[in-house]
Amino acid sequence: MKIVIIGGERVPYFLAKKLIAEGYNVYFVNKDEALCNEYSRTLNAVIVNGDGSSKKTLDEIEIGPDDIIVLLTERDRKNFFIARLVQEYYGVRHVVTLLNNSENEDIFTRFGIRTLKVTDLIMSNIEPLLFENQVVSELESETSNRGATVVRVSIDWGSKYARLPISRLELPEDVLIAGIVRKDQYIIPKGDTVLEPGDDLIVICKIGREMEVLSHFSE
Repeated sequence: MKIVIIGGERVPYFLAKKLIAEGYNVYFVNKDEALCNEYSRTLNAVIVNGDGSSKKTLDEIEIGPDDIIVLLTERDRKNFFIARLVQEYYGVRHVVTLLNNSENEDIFTRFGIRTLKVTDLIMSNIEPLLFENQVVSELESETSNRGATVVRVSIDWGSKYARLPISRLELPEDVLIAGIVRKDQYIIPKGDTVLEPGDDLIVICKIGREMEVLSHFSE
């Protein structure tokens, strides 16, 4: 089995480098001669300077049904054409393609072509930050005029509270955990909610006790 990466510039380089390090047989196909020359000097992969949408170029690679084809061109139409080409002529079962426009997802899905949506990947990392900031700002506005404040506390791998349920934290008086941000989730904590390394706690406490709270969680 080999992994054939078609198109793209810098993304395929780092993808190929990682795959090679894990022991996979990697092929890289690109029309850019200068890019191919550069990759041939720095990657332990088979570099093919040619058009990935050309059957003549693909014939040189001797693609088989068990190979994995990764399509990284910037045009969905071209990615779809190549995907169908390798499915029809070489019986390839596993095709992964960059999806530049999410509106085109249905046609790829219809033919069993897996899609990698760049916008979704970016938003999955941005949305938790936006949501967390919104939650914190709303809590701050609600509590600041009432003698309270909001503190954000991170639970790292070395914390004694990692893997403990909320009910066992023995929090200082007048301290409340209002929420937990965990990756792309906002969790409403309960007594049996277990803290995980990497969690960000949204903590409400009396104004002036912020350092006490931070000290408590850093023990």
